[in-house]
Amino acid sequence: MAATAPEKVTWSVNDIPGGNAEVGVIDVNGLYRAPLKAPVPHEIHICAEAEGAANRRLWGTVLMGNPDPAYKMVGSWAESAGTGGRLKKPHGISIDGGGNLLIADQGANRIFRYSKTGKFLSEIGRGQGAEAGQFTEPRYAAVDDSGNIFVTDVKSDRPRMQVFDTSGKLLRIFAEKGFAPGQIMRGHGLAFDRKQRLFVTDVDNMRVCIFERSGKFQSCWGKDGPSLGDFNAPHGLFIDGSDDVFVNGYYGPTQKFTPDGDFLLAFGFGDPPEGAVYFHSITGDRWGNVYATVRTKAGYSGALESQAGKKVSIAKYNNNGDFICNLSLSVKEHTESWAAVDRDGNVYALFTGAGQAGVEVFAQQ
Repeated sequence: MAATAPEKVTWSVNDIPGGNAEVGVIDVNGLYRAPLKAPVPHEIHICAEAEGAANRRLWGTVLMGNPDPAYKMVGSWAESAGTGGRLKKPHGISIDGGGNLLIADQGANRIFRYSKTGKFLSEIGRGQGAEAGQFTEPRYAAVDDSGNIFVTDVKSDRPRMQVFDTSGKLLRIFAEKGFAPGQIMRGHGLAFDRKQRLFVTDVDNMRVCIFERSGKFQSCWGKDGPSLGDFNAPHGLFIDGSDDVFVNGYYGPTQKFTPDGDFLLAFGFGDPPEGAVYFHSITGDRWGNVYATVRTKAGYSGALESQAGKKVSIAKYNNNGDFICNLSLSVKEHTESWAAVDRDGNVYALFTGAGQAGVEVFAQQ
């Protein structure tokens, strides 16, 4: 289709309009001039924003200096997992409007709220059960711009989505179990676009469903298949500042779509037996970068493997799917993980294993 150049583009470098001497400057025509000295960290984010465009923001990634971008663990906390602690089998992690961590625990059947340093603050949900306000293996919690908490539940015969206010009071429940449009079998990834529409990945129905935050169904897209644009067990979901939608398949790849489901690109493919095998979730930051939790099978030997042979890392890609770097979790023998990224770009990686469950915090160096 024919396109015209936008009349006005606002340029920024690391969210600084026009940039500065430390991170580089960019003029009104989009000509970027790098700084004389590589900044620390030396991953620089350039953003072009055009009001009225379908994809309102475009990002460019500049890497300066040597060696390649790297993250360092700057903090961690853990509890005894299972019968010895509050956390039983944590599954998903997100950040609420107050900057605290929300952990969906499918073993405890609750949403736990912690500070970033691991202080327990509160819990949401009334434990396991079939009534509204109770859970049966909740997977993930997402927060809208009003602070309300949306939780996807995957078991029992009740509707799959439950909504709570910031204090944990149940507000509503929606999305009946099933295969028809607007119904969900196994919701996993959740995210809101700029219009505060809720996007949900449905693992079993192989699609993305879109709801108003009131719970009213709008539409769904996606289908099971082997081609690019099709799904094979879609799990994680991230929406960037242009409302483009990233969805990862459990076996790869991660795919980028328009909000209407038009396929744009794919990256992060599986590479068994020695490379990436499973991609459990994805998240993103305010610069459009995508973080995928990846599990490999070290020492893979056909159908036999030990828990100790599993390794989880977080692969970081830019908005166009170019690989940037890996973040390796230090805890051994842990299973699939989930991560969340705060406004400063710090990564909070959820882990379970070796009798413990908790969070490792990474900052770029």
